Amino acid sequence: MRNVILPLLAATGLLAGAGAQAQSYRCVSGGNVYYSDRPCSGPPPGRMGAYGDARAQMAVPLQRPLPSAGKAQEHVKYLSPACADIAEAIRTAPARGVRSDVISGLREEYREKCSVQDEEARRQHQQDLAARSGQQRAEREALALQREQAQKQAAQCSGMRDVIALKRSREASLNETEVAALRALESSYNGRCLGR
Repeated sequence: MRNVILPLLAATGLLAGAGAQAQSYRCVSGGNVYYSDRPCSGPPPGRMGAYGDARAQMAVPLQRPLPSAGKAQEHVKYLSPACADIAEAIRTAPARGVRSDVISGLREEYREKCSVQDEEARRQHQQDLAARSGQQRAEREALALQREQAQKQAAQCSGMRDVIALKRSREASLNETEVAALRALESSYNGRCLGR
């Protein structure tokens, strides 16, 4: 019997000694109580005689702000929905706090599944940019030509108006042919310049 009690007492003493060394902490976070083997991160909850709200006095752990996702690349709209989803997941991962190993996995998956599509999408995007640029250039050239023609017509109308004014001032001294030419010039001026 003594042989059984001694080891039992020794084991109990070891357990008691281990229990004396281990300490637990009663912590409060956001109004919730939890127990930890480490000290609580904030000050202890409010005690008698403390002023103010104990929760407001607790320290807030510092967190680095997450980076912004940035603008989506233009060629993504030419990708298949599956590849576009992976590209979007890669783009927004840092802003969502995704771990770097997960982001690396997404990039590898994108390379494996979407590399050919990515090249084609980038080529298509460049073609569309070139076409849009060509269209804008053509529109600018057409507008410049239209302005040039309008300026030429304005100059012609101004010249015709000057000739008409001069001839009208001398109309009494004009012969029949010159008066007919004046009427033809007036008619031409009215059709070309007043109808603009």
